[in-house]
Amino acid sequence: MQTQTFTQHEKDFVVEFLADILHGLTINNVLSRQDADGFVRMQDALEVLDNLKMLYVKHDEDAAQDWVAGESKATWTFTIDDANTALTNYDTEYREGICEQFEEACTDASTDKANADLDCDWATLAQRVTGYEY
Repeated sequence: MQTQTFTQHEKDFVVEFLADILHGLTINNVLSRQDADGFVRMQDALEVLDNLKMLYVKHDEDAAQDWVAGESKATWTFTIDDANTALTNYDTEYREGICEQFEEACTDASTDKANADLDCDWATLAQRVTGYEY
């Protein structure tokens, strides 16, 4: 995959998306266990958890700064290739599903006025990260 601009807000969006997906899969597993159906989405949840962790460890923060005074510089250091891996590295049919969900989340984000001032290219983010053309 070629090097492309990948902003901190876009990285925030990828991390938040995966956390939201993990939350949904966790709820599915809890409810299915309670209904005596077993853990119906455990493999998917474990894979999302591994990929989220892979992104989480790729960060940098200048600890010498005063974060209370707003002087801290915290950044995600993962690349667009890392984000691609986090969204496409699944052994099951879940790979296509999570990529489609990401594309839908990007579309939804593009119409949310709260996102208007963020340095995100919502129209191309899903394709840039997943490599799939929508």
